[in-house]
Amino acid sequence: MKVLIFDGDCSFCNFFVRFTVRINQNPELRITDFNTGWTNENYTPNSDTDSVIYINGRNTYIYSDAVLHMLADANRLFKPVILFKLIPKFIRDTIYKTIAKYRKNIPVKNICERPNQKFLDMYLA
Repeated sequence: MKVLIFDGDCSFCNFFVRFTVRINQNPELRITDFNTGWTNENYTPNSDTDSVIYINGRNTYIYSDAVLHMLADANRLFKPVILFKLIPKFIRDTIYKTIAKYRKNIPVKNICERPNQKFLDMYLA
């Protein structure tokens, strides 16, 4: 199973997850947030990690690797994003951590939309 764990209280994170649901073509990909029973039973987060988490089988990715691997797995049209791994990890992760630090201040269209069926099918409670 492939699972993206995100901060459900963050508008920017929710925007990213809605985008993920929209582009997803992988029936194995699931989403959940840090406050669900699934996460509590299956993942012990590091309190210092301010990141989405992407679990792909036995591999767990954080920071920029989580985003790149998840996008590549979600839709074959996004496979080329893996080429960003040519950029040194410390640079990618510095950019990621900067965005994560200010994510709650990033203006995104905060739409309180009702989850569609695709979202509900992907969501692990």
